[in-house]
Amino acid sequence: EVSSCSCSWCPFSKMLLTVASTSVRASGPRMAVGTPTITAPGAPTARDEAMFMADPRGFCAARISEVGPVFATGAFGGAVFVGGAEAVESVCAAGTPIASGGQRQPLELAPFAPLLASAGGDWRGAYESLCAAGFHEELYAGLFAWVPKFKETGGFSTFRFEDFIDPRVRKALPGARRLLFRATAPALLGSTLEALPPREGLSTVREWGKAYAALASDRLAPASRLSLLGQAAGLSLPARLPGLGGGGGGEKGALLAAALGEGRLADALDAVEPTAALVTSMLAMAERQGGWSARLAAEQKAALTGAGPEAPIDAAVLDEMPLLHAFALETLRTQPPTRPQRLRLERDTAAGGVSLPAGTVVAAEPFVGHFLPADYASPDSFDPERFLGAGGGPPPSLGLCGPAGEAGEASRQLALAVAKATFVQLRRMFEIGVALDAPPPGGYPLHALPDSVDLKAVANMYYELQRGAAKTSSGLFYEKD
Repeated sequence: EVSSCSCSWCPFSKMLLTVASTSVRASGPRMAVGTPTITAPGAPTARDEAMFMADPRGFCAARISEVGPVFATGAFGGAVFVGGAEAVESVCAAGTPIASGGQRQPLELAPFAPLLASAGGDWRGAYESLCAAGFHEELYAGLFAWVPKFKETGGFSTFRFEDFIDPRVRKALPGARRLLFRATAPALLGSTLEALPPREGLSTVREWGKAYAALASDRLAPASRLSLLGQAAGLSLPARLPGLGGGGGGEKGALLAAALGEGRLADALDAVEPTAALVTSMLAMAERQGGWSARLAAEQKAALTGAGPEAPIDAAVLDEMPLLHAFALETLRTQPPTRPQRLRLERDTAAGGVSLPAGTVVAAEPFVGHFLPADYASPDSFDPERFLGAGGGPPPSLGLCGPAGEAGEASRQLALAVAKATFVQLRRMFEIGVALDAPPPGGYPLHALPDSVDLKAVANMYYELQRGAAKTSSGLFYEKD
């Protein structure tokens, strides 16, 4: 029996997960992993991968409590899970990434890897390049289209069903996907969506965005939790059940893949998906942490004083918001959207007091490293204050795809900057609401809010007036872009 989540702020904190008579607690002797010569503490089983994917925090917490933060598993080719800054740096120095082989997989490389390469690894330079390409202009245009526009009707006969649906409500993660795909397209694709060569079914910004969101949902849709628990108990169940997991990419998704090519599409997925997941998790946590929401709003107002309502949010502006940075770090720590590349050790090394021979498959796991009491006091509590002073624990280094540890620092800082700028622009233009009873993030390889979670965006008056949405007389109804 394993707690599915022990976070004090999580609505699932008291839920218990029981799977047949199996136990994921690792006890017993040191077991072979990967090859007969590779040993590590733990008792790996064939059910480990399904158990981990169903409940990564509960799985890792149980193993840590028994054998510590370096342990053998039967997951992902017999990977040894590693946590703790020193242990992670040791395996990163001794290992090389395991290539997927064949076609590049989503969430394999670091977010915004092409921009970082062009900027010589300088994340500030890469962020400036992103902004110069039109990030803020496209972000603003995408959000401005969220402001409901009123249209005149010609009488009762023109009523449509959608006229009675609140257009201020949209799906949080799909909406963030479309928004960030649009805003990063000039830098990642070399063109705004509007200027891309049109194809049948892909001729408008709206069509490009919808096709991307559908394709991303399809490729990164998690197996259903019920299926994973069944697999862990030795049962055979379909990976996806009706109503569970993501939607399908369909014909539009196939058109998008053909139009962009797999290379550019993979660059977009690696950048957009972790960032969109982080932004939506930040919005949800701000809703749940009312005191922090107010503090962030006050800090944002001070930082933007004197700036116009459409002014870009550059790195200098972000530097004026340390509370926001701490909040983003704590969200990344507690709700890591992705995880680093697995490694194969090229030489014998020691990690966390455990000797690991060459050839060992290693996974630097955020649900291990981000929750160690030795590094973070009360690790299951959501507390951004820990990152505002000395001694609060190291910045989370395992929550994004690409390299782990110090090698991935530049890509993490760049993804954080994009997420923070998007968060600020959203809260500058709208009052944001996310249901307090929304399920927490889940899924693998993308750990994010479910596609079904709604977000309510009520536009501030300036943007309503600019949009022409101030008319309220009878006979006028919302028109949603």
